[in-house]
Amino acid sequence: MAMISGLSGRKSSSGSPTSPLNADKLETPDDASQVFLEAVAEEKPHVKPYFSKTILDIEVVEGSAARFDCKIEGHPDPEVVWFKDEHSIKESRHFQIDYDEDGNCSLTIADVSGDDDAKYTCKAVNCAGEATCAAELIVETMASEGGEEEEEEEEE
Repeated sequence: MAMISGLSGRKSSSGSPTSPLNADKLETPDDASQVFLEAVAEEKPHVKPYFSKTILDIEVVEGSAARFDCKIEGHPDPEVVWFKDEHSIKESRHFQIDYDEDGNCSLTIADVSGDDDAKYTCKAVNCAGEATCAAELIVETMASEGGEEEEEEEEE
């Protein structure tokens, strides 16, 4: 009964207890929870991004896939940008970028070629600062001399 009287005490001047306007008001505990969660999130101190796991150098054979993995911490959640030799990478069929809510971040490079042999950098930025880590992708290409002959011998 106290709950009902509490609701009627908050009731505005219009509408009956069963009107849609008041039905919306009955959902205020969810709204209040959301506001509370947002307030708690706002109270969490801002933390500059940092890498709890950094990317490592990778050596792959031309034609295979390569994947750089890292884990990023920070609050608010950092924005992530990947670079290949100082040029930002746009996601495509060739470059796949994944970043989950736990801070796990990866760059997958499909069908690696000699052109992909480069320095790759992951940069994480939020309002508290930024952090970067970098690694080399070394692509082993088939040698034009001898390499093709060896491949043909293996197929026979």
